[in-house]
Amino acid sequence: MSVNKTDDKSTLVSMEVVITNIKETRDQLIDDLLTDAGLMAFLVTHFETFVISPIKAEFLKRDLKELRATNLDLAHYAALIRHMKEHNQLLSDSTHPLFVEQCIRIFRKYGS
Repeated sequence: MSVNKTDDKSTLVSMEVVITNIKETRDQLIDDLLTDAGLMAFLVTHFETFVISPIKAEFLKRDLKELRATNLDLAHYAALIRHMKEHNQLLSDSTHPLFVEQCIRIFRKYGS
């Protein structure tokens, strides 16, 4: 997990900034998965699936778009939020396991 740390104690990261940062980072992963190349790379990496039907791909993309449009599940991200607040840091990449886990749940819905 890459993070950007704020060393100046006078610029503590607010809860709103942390939540916004997590949502933007999660949405960045989703945007990557909405491309055909990103979708297939994720399937190969996490499910050893090399081919899916165009219909299944469209259903996956639809569900990813729906996830992108939702607010964060604060309970799901509570530990990450707490960690970021305690260490006064922000995420800088979308590979955190909590993001991946949320996407994997969508993919499992379709037997991927």
